[in-house]
Amino acid sequence: MKQYYDPNNLRIGQHVGMEVDPYTLNYPLNDSKTAWVADQGGRSFVLRFYEQQRGELEDFLSNARKYTQIKHSSISPNYPPFYSNLWVFSCSAVCGGERLFSFLGKYPDGAPLNVVLSVFDSMAKALDQVHERELVHGMLDLNSVHVVNGSGVMTGFGALNWMNKITKNELDVRFFPPEYKKRHQSLNPSIDRYMFMRLLLAALLGESILDRSTNNLPKEIDALSIDAWNKVKGWCRPALRHRPKSLIEVMRILRADLYESTASNGTVRPKKAKPRPSNSNITRWLKIGIPAVSVTTAAIALPLFLGLVSFPSDEQDTESKQTSFESLPQTLEEPLKDGGTAPKIEKIEPSIFEMGDLNGLGYENEVPVHEVNIPVGFYLSKYEVTFAQYDRFANATGRALPPDNGWGRNNRPVMNVSWYDAKAYAAWVSQQTGETYRLPTEIEWEYSARSGSKTAYWYGDNLQEGFSVCETCGTQWDSVSSAPVGSQASNPFGLFDMHGNVAEWVEDCYHDNYNDAPSTNSIWLSNQCEQRVLRGGSWFDEPTVGRSATRYPAEPSMRASNWGFRLVRIINKNKTLDNVE
Repeated sequence: MKQYYDPNNLRIGQHVGMEVDPYTLNYPLNDSKTAWVADQGGRSFVLRFYEQQRGELEDFLSNARKYTQIKHSSISPNYPPFYSNLWVFSCSAVCGGERLFSFLGKYPDGAPLNVVLSVFDSMAKALDQVHERELVHGMLDLNSVHVVNGSGVMTGFGALNWMNKITKNELDVRFFPPEYKKRHQSLNPSIDRYMFMRLLLAALLGESILDRSTNNLPKEIDALSIDAWNKVKGWCRPALRHRPKSLIEVMRILRADLYESTASNGTVRPKKAKPRPSNSNITRWLKIGIPAVSVTTAAIALPLFLGLVSFPSDEQDTESKQTSFESLPQTLEEPLKDGGTAPKIEKIEPSIFEMGDLNGLGYENEVPVHEVNIPVGFYLSKYEVTFAQYDRFANATGRALPPDNGWGRNNRPVMNVSWYDAKAYAAWVSQQTGETYRLPTEIEWEYSARSGSKTAYWYGDNLQEGFSVCETCGTQWDSVSSAPVGSQASNPFGLFDMHGNVAEWVEDCYHDNYNDAPSTNSIWLSNQCEQRVLRGGSWFDEPTVGRSATRYPAEPSMRASNWGFRLVRIINKNKTLDNVE
């Protein structure tokens, strides 16, 4: 049997595929390192590597070629596979937006019907169309669907249909159809319909409903009429004969129910209020240690802080979630498996703020000014990542140490690192801590830099000494070198060096302006992602480059002595307050 490159040996920054214009591995999407986000020619792709023990090579290649035929706005595109003496992998587009898992976390008791329709309607049409050609997704779950501009987009369509057996490593077991529980798995369009109905249940009633049997669903729900709910429940039964023949018909029933509920007064049918627990019960729960918060994540995404106590009104429910968020520790410094600690991180609260050039002092790429919602909190590095922190990673992974230009290492911000280097460090810290670290989004970065201000800098519109390190900021390091982190005053969020010292890489692709920019916190990607974004200015730059709104592009493989980064840490699913502290 011919031996191909072992995916277990793949590493961040490695070149795969063609010798000329290869793919550069960005970060792995699973623990087995068989699926990666990679860049080629300024564009991002998902590569899935052939595993010899999982099926035949001919099946892998023919399956990958077959699914390149699909063209639909609710399905991320697939491209022809790559095949050589060393490399065998399939290729598909990177999907932006927010994973459905994270999106539905905003609605722990179920999303409004109009939201459900927005997410699922186009997906239903896409599935019915491809099923007519006997093409099957095969692994629909909360992680394989992304929400982009309010609509669902399915990723990895058919990518694993060549395998001998789908396991819990590829698909959430709560979505396993009966066909996957047999010794010899079978594949047919009704499998997708079964998983689609499971997704619909999670959207209508909250993710926790997936842990219950379909025989134990509620008799009625607030979002639907009894007739519509009975039809949905009937379609959710696992037996093949009960599954819907058309997903478009499912959505038609839901849409008709929404119309009936809104026709009389123009409002969506409200959810029924739940009884509020007495104060004595709440006190008793706290005393016996039941956590006051449940937390869930997002994938290129994002944390949610969800209160376990339900209240009758939206206002009271919001207060409950805020109390839970405030109960989380303000500052964390998590231990690494091999010694030392991850970067110290500061809790940043949810907010709505105006992003862009608010003062008319900026550049064309800072407009239009637009309102952005950060619906959930996150943690951000209190300081820029230092040489001491990065060097520990480099030594542990056998990477070359970045030069310090003779200025010293230790507590100075690491520099001469590419976007890929920063991503690799984030992936390593995630592995070392068991938590999820990544680069901040542009939205997270600007919100954190502003720390509630609308001025050019967090402290005002005019440059002041003692707050920044830049070309003419009045410090001993100006135009000479970087400064040790934390040498200047912190902003009101407790963050240091957001203006100056070293410019900082963020997750997003660079766009020439804010036209069509996301209005909710997310990583802004693009099909032609030739450049990433740097923020914050540096010791080398004129003061205006360090404004909160300033943004500029750079090729992700480039390094410079005035470029560094800091990290966001998100909260993983099912992590209670006790786990976080």
